[in-house]
Amino acid sequence: MRGSGQDDAISAVNALSSGGGTNIAEGLKKGVRVLEERHEQNPIASIMLLSDGHDTLNDDTRSLYRNVQNLTSNPNYSLQYLYLLPASICSRNTASGNEARRLSIPVHTFGFGSEHDSNAMHAISDLSGGTYSFIETVDNLQDAFARCIGGLLSVVAQDVRLTIQSLSRGVQIGSIHSGRYKNEIFNLGQKATIDVGSLYADEEKEFLVYVSIPASSRGEGEAKLDHMSLLEVLCSNKDSTSSEIVESRRERVVIRRPKVLSPTDKMVCLEVDRQKNRLAVADAIATAQRMAELGILDHAQAVLSEQKTTLLSSVSAQAGDDLCKWLEKELTETAQRMATLQLYEQSGRAYVLSGLSSHSWQRATTRGHSTTILPGEGANGINSYETPSMISMVSKSQCLNGGPSQQPQMVTKSCSLTPRHK
Repeated sequence: MRGSGQDDAISAVNALSSGGGTNIAEGLKKGVRVLEERHEQNPIASIMLLSDGHDTLNDDTRSLYRNVQNLTSNPNYSLQYLYLLPASICSRNTASGNEARRLSIPVHTFGFGSEHDSNAMHAISDLSGGTYSFIETVDNLQDAFARCIGGLLSVVAQDVRLTIQSLSRGVQIGSIHSGRYKNEIFNLGQKATIDVGSLYADEEKEFLVYVSIPASSRGEGEAKLDHMSLLEVLCSNKDSTSSEIVESRRERVVIRRPKVLSPTDKMVCLEVDRQKNRLAVADAIATAQRMAELGILDHAQAVLSEQKTTLLSSVSAQAGDDLCKWLEKELTETAQRMATLQLYEQSGRAYVLSGLSSHSWQRATTRGHSTTILPGEGANGINSYETPSMISMVSKSQCLNGGPSQQPQMVTKSCSLTPRHK
């Protein structure tokens, strides 16, 4: 913004007044109208929603709208007023035939304090493609916004899609674990796609693809192949200048097919193992959360404890992997916030849902009481999905507020951004 634009924005904010109550649905409708009526239609647009309470003005509409259990199998979506949300946020509210004209707007939600409706905030962000952050104290509010804005200001690619193609007879794609990113498998496992959407600078997305490989065999007189081509992976995205879809990268996956396996061939791939751990921990936390909602906290604790034991015995954890250390910390804190039903309702539910939001989109969220980036941590430490741009923006935010005692180390964590992505 120019100086005059900043002055106008400040005047508009200062002109707002509070009339009491919480009306999340109307607030989001207003946000959508602002974006739809913009004079400058820049390609990247998001809404950031902060709330410290429940939607008090739409509670009485529950009997007037269909049950939304059909939206998803997640019980947290059984919120009737989701049908009040604009189609730009909740695509399932789009009238038939209007899909192509619909503007898609992700909503990044921030639940503040112990009284906010964490189920609603998580549902709104998840349905729209945004993230949900839990802000436990007001001291972390500015840093939470800074982390989110740091990512939004660093978008380097849009409409990113991965296309996976089988290259050899008998090789079939069985399943893809991609979190909330949509994936489809076609032609009896011969082809698959993953829709990634936008990518921030230096951001990485990692997906597990399970592939069925036929046994190695050869007919009489045929030479046995030492290598086998499994898959071809193509990455495409929208060109920022022409708005056309262009191919950005193409790679082949090839494996060895030796007659006798060497000790190296039998070694577990640490990268695959750590991703299996990440998905298993997220699944265990989701299972524990469902049990906590039913009030059976002892079963929830047992699930978390069992998963921690499995995690620590994995090959990647035994090798000292940083992600596994972070996952262990997450399981420990989740268990602590599920110690009693009162503690779970006060902060545990919000902490868990913000964590599940982070895992499902592989994007950093603020969880609980701390946004501090400790020395030696960051992208693979206390907040596994943080990018250099997020770290830099949080550091600037903390400098504005005087910063914590370890601020000098955090400043040195800031990196110059390069327009690259994986």
